[in-house]
Amino acid sequence: MNTYEALVIFPPQGPADLLQAGKNPFEETVKKFEGKILNRVDLGKRVLGYRVRKSSEGHFACFNFELAPAQMDAFRSSLNLIEDILKYTIVKLVKNPKAELFRPAKPSPAQAAPTAQRK
Repeated sequence: MNTYEALVIFPPQGPADLLQAGKNPFEETVKKFEGKILNRVDLGKRVLGYRVRKSSEGHFACFNFELAPAQMDAFRSSLNLIEDILKYTIVKLVKNPKAELFRPAKPSPAQAAPTAQRK
C-alpha cells in the first residue's frame, strides 16, 4: 500500500455537511477500492481562479489515504465519473524525501586527485 495525498474541490452547494459526516463521494470511492483514509482536513469554501464546470467557487478538502498501486488507474477513472467532484489532484507521498532528493554528490576522479601547487 502506498500513501497518497489528494486535494479535492467539491461544489460549494453543500459538501460541508457531507465532509463532517464522512459520507462524501471521495471517501466512499477510497473505501470501494479497499483503501484507508488516514487524515482529512477541511479547507473551506474558496473562490477559484477560473470557472470549473460552471462554478466560480468550490469547497476544498485535503485527504491522506492508502491505496494499492495496482488500483490507482481504476481509482482515478472512477473519480472522473463522479459529478460531485469538480476537480482533484493526487500525489504520492515519499516516506523519506531527504534520502532521495539530497544525495551527496560523489567527487569525480579529477577532483579527488591532488593538485600541484606553485611556489
